[in-house]
Parts: sequence; structure tokens; C-alpha cells
Amino acid sequence: MGTGRELVGTIVYAVGVWIGGGIAFLAPKLTEMPLQDERDSDLYNRASGLTLGVLFVVGLSVIPAIYVLEAAERVETPPEVNGAVLLASGLFLLWGVAYGIVKRR
Repeated sequence: MGTGRELVGTIVYAVGVWIGGGIAFLAPKLTEMPLQDERDSDLYNRASGLTLGVLFVVGLSVIPAIYVLEAAERVETPPEVNGAVLLASGLFLLWGVAYGIVKRR
């Protein structure tokens, strides 16, 4: 069976991600020195807004065209396209929920 190395690699990767995420989460809480200031937060907010804005505009432009072409039987979309559409939709839904939670706090 060929899953031994893949499984070990996945476990090593997952452990590394969790350790790195834990360090990134705990580092600001364990030090008295600020690791970021308002300039970093502003850059983060602008980059996040730009990323979501580009994804939104591209999605609004491309997704309806894909559905129309598929309904007209001009193209056959692979399952990966439907997965990407669902992923983008889920991302915006998650962002909206997170925004609502943060706004209410």
C-alpha cells in the first residue's frame, strides 16, 4: 500500500502548521513589546479589502457567464469549477458572518 509516506508527510505538515499557528497566535500575548502598530493594521485591512474586491468583481463577471454557457450547452464545466464557485461563495459568507460578529462587539 502506498499511503505510508503520504500519511506521514501529511501528519508532519499538519503538526508544523499547528505549531506555527500557535506561535503566531501566542507571540503577541506573551510579549510586552508591540509586534504590530496601526500602520500594519491599515496595510492588512487594505490588502484584505483589495483581495476580496478583486475576487468579487471577477466572480460577478465570470460566474454568470459560465452558467449561461453551460445552460446553452456550449461548455461543460468540470467539477473543479463548481468547487471553486462554492469555495468563493463560502469565503464571502464566512467574511460576512465574521464582519457581523466583529461589528457587534
